[in-house]
Parts: sequence; C-alpha cells; structure tokens
Amino acid sequence: MKAENDDRLIYLAGGPLVAVLLGVALVPLRGFTTASNFTFLFMALTILVAELGGRAAAVATALCSALSLDFFLTRPYLRLSIADKHDSIAFLGLTVCGLIAAAVGSQRGARVRSLRASRQQLDLVHVGLEQLERGLATDLSLTRVIDASRRVLPFAAAVVRDTPGNLLAATERAHGMPVPAQSLGLDALAMPTAPDSRQPLPREGARLALVAGGRQVGWLDVWGNGKPAAAEARRTLSGVARVLAVILAQAGSSAGGPPRP
Repeated sequence: MKAENDDRLIYLAGGPLVAVLLGVALVPLRGFTTASNFTFLFMALTILVAELGGRAAAVATALCSALSLDFFLTRPYLRLSIADKHDSIAFLGLTVCGLIAAAVGSQRGARVRSLRASRQQLDLVHVGLEQLERGLATDLSLTRVIDASRRVLPFAAAVVRDTPGNLLAATERAHGMPVPAQSLGLDALAMPTAPDSRQPLPREGARLALVAGGRQVGWLDVWGNGKPAAAEARRTLSGVARVLAVILAQAGSSAGGPPRP
C-alpha cells in the first residue's frame, strides 16, 4: 500500500512536469501547424497518467497540459492569453476533454486495483484449502494460513487459539499479545453494507469465534494495522476464519478429541 501511494505521488508531480516539458519540446513545430493539432499529444499524456497515477494526478496533468498549450504553443507566445479564436476553442476543448479523460481513466485504474486485491484475497483462500488437502500438521497449517493472511489483509498480527484459550499458532509479532476484549461476528463482518465497513480493524485486537459443524472449535485473534478494512477484505477475513475452523475441526476429528497442535 505504501509503494502504491508513493507511485501516485510520483505521477502527481511528474505528470504536470511532463506536460510542461512537452509544450517546450513542441515549440520548434508551432510555426508549421495550428495549436489544435497538438492537443492529441496532451490528451494521450493525460490518459496515460490517469491509468497509472489515479484521478488527482490526471486532473493536475490535464490542467497543466491546457496551460502548457496556451503558454508555449498559442499566440501570443509565452503569455497566458490567446489571440486566435480557433486556438481558444482548442484550449477549452483540451481542458474539458482532459478532465473527462482523467475521470474515466482513473475509474478504470480503481477497478484494476480492486480486481488485483480480489485476486490476492482469492489466492489467500486457496492457501487455506491447500493446507486441508495436504494434511499437514495442525500448527503448521494454521501458521501458514495466518502468515499469508497478514500479507494481504489489513492486520498487523494474528493468533489462533483452541476453545480453552491455548495458543496453537501465531504470526511473528503476535507472541505475548493479550487476549482481545472485543469480539466480531463472522456474519456481520462479511456484510458489505455494514456501517463500519471502511473502518480499520481494532488496533487493540478483536476475536472471531471459529465455528465448524455448528460447534466452536477455537478463536482467531487479530490486531489491526491502522489501514482501512474494505468490504472485500472483511469478507475475506470471514472466509479465512471459516477455513481455520475447518482445519481445527479436521484435526480434532482425526485425533478423536479436541484439536491439538
């Protein structure tokens, strides 16, 4: 997430700068054609920035493109004024079309990011199913699932406990963490319209009951990392909890009693 934010800041600064440099680069050609013929290049730049850098970077690029066209490529040159009516139309057209391209392109970028997140979360569920298929030791299976979850979902640490509260598995930063006082219901967690569906998971921790076959087989304790927990992430966490419950239930069934690591 931090790398993604850094990339957006780069495009927010770089997009307008490239728009200015593009205007400078086209100065030798301004005597051979009208300014309106240069608008396509600025439009292409705006669409590219919208795709890679998001809405804010695209809007900034669109506005700087219009100003660069006016300042460098329309008469009177090197002034923010336009003498020719056709150049005025080109300037206004570039501004409006650039803003439209920024809005449309940034929405597509958001959809691509959402699809990427959904794919990561689906892979996470597959990790849990793979542990069930391979029949590994309970503690190893549980540890692999919660370690993979921490890399995808917005929590900093997690532990799995059996029903009496004995520690079965933990991520590297979770050892010694106190048992959370707050509980989260799996059904409420999975609701996409829940009022807190964009709130981070509690930093002080929260408990999810692990239930399989109508009986509780353990607990999943998670501590939020401060990042928003979108509806997709919450539903995935609910799914992970169900996979962990099945692993525990299977271990208990194989052992003929309560699950043990």
